[in-house]
Amino acid sequence: MIALSDPNYLTPEQYLEIETKNTIKHEYIKGEIYAMAGTTDTHIKEAEPP
Repeated sequence: MIALSDPNYLTPEQYLEIETKNTIKHEYIKGEIYAMAGTTDTHIKEAEPP
């Protein structure tokens, strides 16, 4: 029997793709994402690549 990988695990590439399409910002920790509390438009603007 083959063990299945964690279905909730995200690669860094998957996380970045989700973040570019999402209005709520998250942090990425060991393959999981968590909503960030207290972000502002300035935080989001500065975090986005040019």
